Amino acid sequence: MSSQDVLTTVELYRRDVRSLPRLTREEEQEVVRRAKIGDVEARTTLVQSCLNYVGFMAAWHARYVFHDEYLDLVGIGNVAVVEHVDAALTRENPCAYLRGCAKYAIIYYCRNRAGLIPTPWYAKRSISVASLDTPVYANTVQQESVVVREHPDYSWLYQAVEQLPPRYREVLIRHYGLYDRPVESLYELSRRMSTSVKGSIAYLTEYRALRRLRHLLTHQEERRMLPRTSGEASTLS
Repeated sequence: MSSQDVLTTVELYRRDVRSLPRLTREEEQEVVRRAKIGDVEARTTLVQSCLNYVGFMAAWHARYVFHDEYLDLVGIGNVAVVEHVDAALTRENPCAYLRGCAKYAIIYYCRNRAGLIPTPWYAKRSISVASLDTPVYANTVQQESVVVREHPDYSWLYQAVEQLPPRYREVLIRHYGLYDRPVESLYELSRRMSTSVKGSIAYLTEYRALRRLRHLLTHQEERRMLPRTSGEASTLS
């Protein structure tokens, strides 16, 4: 067997997904009916019926992320489908609802985690979705032009963060998701840092850490501007 005959992981996944049977509208309705009465096999079939659509969405939106691959987006869409099966069974069109959940999850990820530094939850862009009950298929995707933008350099920020005391640094890294860490709320951090019922220690630590960080950044900027100012003064003299 030559090296050309060996399939990649992506090719193997796509081959397996394409081999799944396509359900007709009547078959979908029967699967939904069985799933609603607790048929485990029907629930599995319902999830599998969405895999082709998830794969298409992942392939189309992979251009928006620079640090993730096709199978990463596939995993995000598939997880969204599995997590929303129970909610889908309460909707008028469960299959369309599941596809909508997968599409929303992939788009949301691409828009808010396209860079190495994740966007904090409070700064994430909202995504308008009219209805997850509306059937969504491949031809509903807008063929928008892709604009590649250069990511800003945050090395100066990380250098300042590294100068903070360990306790301050840890809270900022965990709360703002620096170094590609998952974002954690200040409430969760407070409960982990102290057994106090009030649970406000992380809030106070973040306030002090940001105040110290602003001071460090201001000092860095003043040192960076000093040679330029001195040079200008010597020129004028």
